[in-house]
Amino acid sequence: MINANLEEAKIKAAAMFLNFSDLLGKDVLDSDRKFIGRLWDISAKTSEVYPKSDELIIFKGFIKRYYASVPFSNVSEVDQDVILNVKSEDVKFESAPKDYEFLLRRNILDQQVVDTFNHKVIRVNDIHLLKIGHELMVAHVDIGLRGLLRRLGWEHALKFIVKKDDIVSWKFIQPVAINPASMTMKLSVSQKQLQGIPAADLGEIMFDLNMNQRMALFRALDMKTKAKIFENLEFEDQEAILKELDKKEAASIVTNMSSDEATDLLSNLPRGTVENILTLMESDRAKKLSTLLGYSSDSAGGLMTTEFVSMPNTMVIEAAIDFIKNQTREFDTVPYIYVVDDKHKLQGVTTIRRLLFADLKDTVLRTVFPTTIYVHLHDSVKEVAFLMDKYKISAIPVVDENKLLHGIITMDDILNQLVAIAWRKRPRKTKGL
Repeated sequence: MINANLEEAKIKAAAMFLNFSDLLGKDVLDSDRKFIGRLWDISAKTSEVYPKSDELIIFKGFIKRYYASVPFSNVSEVDQDVILNVKSEDVKFESAPKDYEFLLRRNILDQQVVDTFNHKVIRVNDIHLLKIGHELMVAHVDIGLRGLLRRLGWEHALKFIVKKDDIVSWKFIQPVAINPASMTMKLSVSQKQLQGIPAADLGEIMFDLNMNQRMALFRALDMKTKAKIFENLEFEDQEAILKELDKKEAASIVTNMSSDEATDLLSNLPRGTVENILTLMESDRAKKLSTLLGYSSDSAGGLMTTEFVSMPNTMVIEAAIDFIKNQTREFDTVPYIYVVDDKHKLQGVTTIRRLLFADLKDTVLRTVFPTTIYVHLHDSVKEVAFLMDKYKISAIPVVDENKLLHGIITMDDILNQLVAIAWRKRPRKTKGL
């Protein structure tokens, strides 16, 4: 009895869903069951997470087609046929369909979309519509072979090949809808879903698209996300994107990149391009990057970032904690805090944990580690890697000959450099082997 009820529930649930491909071309009848035309498309409202049907687009004619729009409130039944609750004479046909912002057939079916759950680009073979009363809502997209076979009319003949649908919930989807004139992308849902995808994965998604789609997706993102994606790309890909951007936008992206990544990029660009970018940047930021560009890429100075937390040795711990709360919101991590004197000479290194467990009335200098490990601006990558491995630290300060603090090198920075060196030294395959 339980199994029978379960099967009945499954049948009822299945009846609530319609395949959009099954609706295309269906006869549309008026309230007297008189033929009006055939279903061409459905417009939808994108203001909600699951787009809701708004108007039915009907067509008639073969060589010369005419189109009519009917509010979905006038649809009384969607089954073997689509039946309206109005008379045929109330449906007015025009030589061209109205200009719609979002259509299921035009904007979803056969289109490339970004699956924000699985972090990949997919092609839509069909759309699953949820039937609630007289309304239809986009529930899923079908990205599998079965959806394609259904479109071709081969589903039943070849059902032994693919036994189930491969579907993705619409809430994890962003359409790659390109305006051909401006080459911009319109997203139907909040950008928060795209921003939730790691920058490295978004970078991979971008390169599953053609150049126009790639640039449209890139331009649709906020500046901080653009900068993070940019940091994860190979130089050849960065260069290709820069060629498509105006100088002001390129400068904004470099401004939002970490200092070490920005330096790596600029050091590979033509001198004229670098000067144009630096000219459009804030003077302090441009000055820092210009200084970093003066160091060899395989030295501590060339590897370091100037984004770190430092505080005077006289600062009281209570004030130091407030400083960290208010001044480090944009930092991904704060591995260490660097204590300096009034001339910015490195005095020691501490951590947030050591500050939290210390007396709030003490100065930060009392919380520093007994030994301060550091490297000099012109030390080699190998020397930096050796010290970080020996002392098991995730970041190391970089000082000059007067022990003035200039920047820090993180574990990510040193690993990236070591991987690059190892890649250059890899054995080449001999042709014919």
